[in-house]
Amino acid sequence: MIESNKNATVRFIKSLTKRKSREESGCFFLEGLRGVCDAISAGARVKHLVASESFLNSALVSEIANLEDSAVGFTVESVLFPVSDSVFAYLSETEAPQGIGAVIYMRTPGEICGRNLLLLENLQDPGNMGTVIRTADAAGFDGIICMKGCVDIYNSKVLRSTVGSLFHIPIIRRDRDGDCATSVVAELKGMGYTVYAAHPRGGTVLFDEHFSERNVIVIGNEANGITEEMLNVCDKTVTIPMPGKSESLNASVAASLMMYETVRKRKQ
Repeated sequence: MIESNKNATVRFIKSLTKRKSREESGCFFLEGLRGVCDAISAGARVKHLVASESFLNSALVSEIANLEDSAVGFTVESVLFPVSDSVFAYLSETEAPQGIGAVIYMRTPGEICGRNLLLLENLQDPGNMGTVIRTADAAGFDGIICMKGCVDIYNSKVLRSTVGSLFHIPIIRRDRDGDCATSVVAELKGMGYTVYAAHPRGGTVLFDEHFSERNVIVIGNEANGITEEMLNVCDKTVTIPMPGKSESLNASVAASLMMYETVRKRKQ
């Protein structure tokens, strides 16, 4: 019976590589010592702490154990799921796994508020999404809204790219049937936000824009940018000057420049 339960748990963890399984279970699998430590320190709810035999026999295990004093309600013994090195390799999506991972419950999305928000529309590259989340965290943004068409923030590549920032900044998904650009932007305007669309040409030069007390920065798809529907409901269009020969910027680079200029103007 014990072996049967263990096999079932292994199958469950492996299933979390698929978005459908993550959404149905409300859980995701996070690999790596740094990410797991950040999650525990941030108060994430851990269902299983998955550790290989090699990891449990290494000095690194002490870093997890030391978190028990600072993480409310967390003890290694209560959630530890030890596996062989070969089983962990089977569960892992990295070429050289550290032997430590965690099955974590997704946070229940709440209301986002604050001075500066980021709105992402059809951002599909996991690396870009992870970098944007990490930069928004570093820039002190208050939250991120992901519209329909965005890559899943619990995708393993996104999780690795965020380097723990996923647990520092509120992120909500607005991808239900009624969540169109018009309705979401109308809600934000009703809360007193000015909505700025990042567009490669035709808008106010970024460095000349003063920004408002409450701002929403909209970043679109890597290849196609912001949709016409979104552009039509945004308050202003802002363009990052490109005096060189390149016709466009990487989406995460554009988002970074927009966010940090917003922060810079706030301090003037």
